[in-house]
Amino acid sequence: MIAFGLTLTFGVSRILNVAHGDFLILGSVIGLMLLDLLGLNPFLGLAIIAPIFFVVGMAFDRGLIRTIVTRTAEKALAASIVVTVGLSMAIEDSTAYYLGQAGGWAGGLGYISIPYNLPAVALFGYYLPTVRLLTLITIVAIALLLWIIITRTYIGKVIRATIQDRETAMALGADVGLTSAITLGMGIALAAIAGVFYAMITSVSPFAGLGLTVKALTIVILGGLGSLFGSILGGLIIGLIESYVSYYAGTIWAAPMSIFILIVVLLVRPRGLFGRRVEEVRK
Repeated sequence: MIAFGLTLTFGVSRILNVAHGDFLILGSVIGLMLLDLLGLNPFLGLAIIAPIFFVVGMAFDRGLIRTIVTRTAEKALAASIVVTVGLSMAIEDSTAYYLGQAGGWAGGLGYISIPYNLPAVALFGYYLPTVRLLTLITIVAIALLLWIIITRTYIGKVIRATIQDRETAMALGADVGLTSAITLGMGIALAAIAGVFYAMITSVSPFAGLGLTVKALTIVILGGLGSLFGSILGGLIIGLIESYVSYYAGTIWAAPMSIFILIVVLLVRPRGLFGRRVEEVRK
């Protein structure tokens, strides 16, 4: 889910949002607050979290990113890294404070976990965790909705055109600035949604944002820039590799696997698994 947002953001705005993973952490915090303070079901809370972070993403684009993307691609990429690293540090410190490391409301916890459990579901003789199953179903539904938006709507056509050739899209009358703002809003909203799911399945540190961004970037590159199916497959591949490495070699070796896979993919197949197919669709 977080890879979906990074794919759209990087493809349209030509920036690398290093703070992308930190918005996942923020989504986890808001989901925990809605459950802890209001007693709101985390799945229902997505209806509140998604529009909030969509607006935050658009404001982020208008306030910080708009002046960056007008530069050359190289300068825009470098400037975006500097700006979003600063934003990442600000989010990490603020999140740590409100989690109680400085006397906040969360009772002194130094991590985020949404304590929401449901009875296991029996399926073909196996017992499946209901929260994980509902999370998978919701992610697939959101992926299908996102695919419909990208392939069947006008704004989706503009997004694809901007990813293919930003200057030509502008010359043909596309409002690239508005498209970038909408795309960044969608990307950050998806990251926040992923944060709620992530915190229901496991716990996450407020300082884990950069590692999550690297993992999402690895998935994007592995699957192919702009390919939603590639992001799904890349996420499954990395998840399985990390699980097997953690089981057979220990959890300490699972953490750096994303960086190792990223290096291998860049050396062997930089365009990713579905890079060629994406180019054919664009043409």
